Amino acid sequence: MSTLNKNNIALACLISCLLATPVVANAEGQADAKPVKLRYTLWDRNQLPGEQQLVNEFEKNNPNIKVEIELTPYDQYFIKLSSAVGGNVAPDVFWMNMPNFQQYVKNGMLEPLSGYLKDNSSPNLDDFVKSSVDAYQYQSKQYAIPRDIDAIAVWYNKKMFDQARVAYPDKNWTWDDLKQKTAQLRKGLDQHSYPLAMEFSSGQDSYFNLLLQAGDKIVLPDGKTDIANDKAIAVYRDVQGMLNAGLIQPPGEMEASDVFQSNRVAMVYAGSWWALPFSQNELIKDHIGVVPMPKMAEQAGVSHSLAFSMSAKSQHKDAAWKFIEFMSSEHAQQTLATGKVVIPANQKVANEWAAGFKDIDVSAYIDSLAFSHKYPTAGSNTAKWNSILNDGLKKVWTGNDPEKVMPGVAKRVEREMQK
Repeated sequence: MSTLNKNNIALACLISCLLATPVVANAEGQADAKPVKLRYTLWDRNQLPGEQQLVNEFEKNNPNIKVEIELTPYDQYFIKLSSAVGGNVAPDVFWMNMPNFQQYVKNGMLEPLSGYLKDNSSPNLDDFVKSSVDAYQYQSKQYAIPRDIDAIAVWYNKKMFDQARVAYPDKNWTWDDLKQKTAQLRKGLDQHSYPLAMEFSSGQDSYFNLLLQAGDKIVLPDGKTDIANDKAIAVYRDVQGMLNAGLIQPPGEMEASDVFQSNRVAMVYAGSWWALPFSQNELIKDHIGVVPMPKMAEQAGVSHSLAFSMSAKSQHKDAAWKFIEFMSSEHAQQTLATGKVVIPANQKVANEWAAGFKDIDVSAYIDSLAFSHKYPTAGSNTAKWNSILNDGLKKVWTGNDPEKVMPGVAKRVEREMQK
């Protein structure tokens, strides 16, 4: 589930300061032969019941290991985690996300897991969505095991399409089809409704996908970015034109998902974490559908994956790995699928998530995983360059010429990417 639009830029400075604290030697070995208590930290209260169910099952199968779940709201999660690492009181196992991974791994906070993965009983990473596995590698080592994955798709309101006498989108539609449908919807809808909405406060839900579909990479191997090349400028001009024509809800008015759930927008780009809330909303659940994002030059999209990490300072690494191994098992992934909150990262189980939705076909999200790219990260502080990019695009969305705005934004972004 995405919380990536929340900014934690100050974290990099905090990490640097805390790393001056000496590391306590690992007390593995005899300690894990005795009763062990592991601390497991996560941030999503909605997923706590399912996690507790799995912890109870793990403890039953491993009576010498007790697991204490610690819930920290996302806004404080990484600040608190960094402080705990610096004070040598880090949890043994914790959730990690892509924007923060580089900071933690470069500062030696994460235990490399490649050695554990050589065990035949370990999870087979070939079964997991490749982009999610690759995102948690550093210098050819695996530092986290993907837990879940998300994707972006387009939801549509059938009543509003019927009202405007516009054909529903299908899985083979293109960006030109979308532009045509928004123009048709504009003519058939009242002035208080919009044909399309995107969450511009987060590139994950909007412009990252468009840039990738246009053929850009966002993050290039040489520490550069292509967010100001001709293909990117064309994307910005397209969106700007649609905003000016009233085809897209202006950014900042209301969250895109809220407008869609109030039957005031005909289509919305939305992450898979919205599948369950949309399907349960009495106002819309009987007249909505979802299709893959429309194809541009390429079919592509952004996927973010949450993962299990182990503290490099854990005193019980064997027990911690045993817990990660269980939580990454096909059985645990099936438990995630049953909850329908998130898509399991294991491709063998992901379809079970979609099958859990009896009244709405959400397979568009599963199909999208085949062409997904990992969430773009670079440098020591992805959140900071994301913020710079987002601030620059705010100027574009409000009418400034992208050809004048974006080259300067790209240079500032590159400086952060190279840190």
